[in-house]
Amino acid sequence: KMTGLLDCNNFYVSCERVFDPCLNNRPVAVLSNNDGSCISRSNEFKALNLPKRIPHYILKDYAEKLNIAFRSSNYCLYGDMSNRVMRILQGMVPQIEQYSIDESFFHMNFADDFNYEEFGTEIRKKVLRWTGIPCGIGFAKTKTLAKIANHIGKKQPSGIFVMPENHLPLLKELPLTEVWGISWRLEKQLKAYGINNAGDLAECESFDIKKKFNVLMAQTVLELQGVPAVPFEEFNGSVKQIAFSRSFCKPTTSADHIRESVLHYTSIAASKLRTLNEAASFIYIYAYYTAEYLKDRKLPGGHCGHVIGFPIPLTEHLSMTKYIIPAIRNIIVPGRRAMKTGVVLFELTPSDKNNLDLFEQPDEKNLILAETMDKLNYKYGRNTIFTAGEGIKRPWTMKQEYLSRRFTTNWNEILEIE
Repeated sequence: KMTGLLDCNNFYVSCERVFDPCLNNRPVAVLSNNDGSCISRSNEFKALNLPKRIPHYILKDYAEKLNIAFRSSNYCLYGDMSNRVMRILQGMVPQIEQYSIDESFFHMNFADDFNYEEFGTEIRKKVLRWTGIPCGIGFAKTKTLAKIANHIGKKQPSGIFVMPENHLPLLKELPLTEVWGISWRLEKQLKAYGINNAGDLAECESFDIKKKFNVLMAQTVLELQGVPAVPFEEFNGSVKQIAFSRSFCKPTTSADHIRESVLHYTSIAASKLRTLNEAASFIYIYAYYTAEYLKDRKLPGGHCGHVIGFPIPLTEHLSMTKYIIPAIRNIIVPGRRAMKTGVVLFELTPSDKNNLDLFEQPDEKNLILAETMDKLNYKYGRNTIFTAGEGIKRPWTMKQEYLSRRFTTNWNEILEIE
């Protein structure tokens, strides 16, 4: 059995380049929320030898001189392009396990003489031809080794690497921080025991590592030795919770901004809930506050949250709102600056299998209205129709100075070719 890993190259940047060829062969950086720091960088940008996640405000004045192009995070575009890549992969392999928005493991069980490099090349060509997204692929006997193989493959002209049977010499050249799950803090602890590279770790006894560290580190040792220890978890379509959060464009003390944002994020999360045919029994709402430095003391930052239980599992935000609005006061700290709010829907159950209470029934009118709003927003774009409680002007929304169009999910923003 072999495990493969497909990882898209500089995914956010690659998505932008598909629809804007002017970004090719120049330094490009996609920015984090509120255009804060560079989170996805093109190879040309990396060649400038600038620090990772360098803040945008530092580079802003030098962008023209260095020919740098900035883009704000376009989550609608990236999510849709990710789905397209994963659907292509799903049609070519028996099982996939999507690990993140731009990478996915896939499980294979072919004959010993199967040509994995040729098959990997076929996958890469198909993904590039059908989506325009370049990717690298690594094959190995375990997920941890597949991660390493993918890292090596991205540096090969072919973009493919198959981990050999005798992979210890390769691991001897690999820093510990290149191993899946090992941070620089953990690297310091390992080096204190004389483990200086991935090869040294692979030569350890998993039982000894378990006693000195934990079970996860023992699993990593087995994986580096070629023994599968991290289970393969095929996504079956069910989710345990739905979360949505965003930072404000700047910290705010306004209770109205907190209330509007919470109701807006509830609407978005509930819309996702309906697409999955699920209902939620609880919602967790929260606000995250900045640290405050006063003359005589420091007020630490942190989040203030509140759990709300619904009488029956709900699928639409219109009914949720009447329980959320009275509870929002529990997450507002007067005089403190909130920098972020969010919601989490949990205790999900299939919407068609709810055990309804004898005295509580879902509001059919609200459900029909919410589904109608979904159809309008799908056809004409998100926020075409919404409740007044979500705010009209929304001055609190994220700063997205360099936002590109939602080319694949909004008819009004579809690509135009002259």
